Amino acid sequence: MDIEVGANVVVPGCGVGEIMAIETMDLGEGDQAMVRIALGEREDGRMWVPVDRLVAEGIRAVMPKDRVKETWKAIEETVAPKKRDNWNRRQRRYNEQLMSNEPKQMGELLGELASVRREKPLSFGERRLFEKVEALLIDELAAAMGKERGVVEKKMAKLIGAN
Repeated sequence: MDIEVGANVVVPGCGVGEIMAIETMDLGEGDQAMVRIALGEREDGRMWVPVDRLVAEGIRAVMPKDRVKETWKAIEETVAPKKRDNWNRRQRRYNEQLMSNEPKQMGELLGELASVRREKPLSFGERRLFEKVEALLIDELAAAMGKERGVVEKKMAKLIGAN
């Protein structure tokens, strides 16, 4: 992965961040090259990751524009199976999809939860997961499309049938 100051990256479970600097820090065992990533629009969160650990930590570039359509399609076309597994199995699968850090899999997760939500109220755990994956996808889609978050939120609400 190319590391450039000002580039947007996706941090698993945190969303889109911006590379603010590449700094050298003394961590007690010698100097280490660290990437400083600002999370959130107001840069209210930040983290430092060693340059040589970026890939291992799952940090990746924002999806390219040509994958945006594939992600929207996954959200729209995925429906929950008629016979659903028990909560423990679903939760394990949902967390695997969320932590895969793959936009299409996260889109499928959001689509499945949205289809369940159209049929009945989501459980507390499902609702929290739904809100998290929705926010993560909105952030990444907005960054990939070069649009304001509000524009993507409106499109998402229309697509998943906001409640």
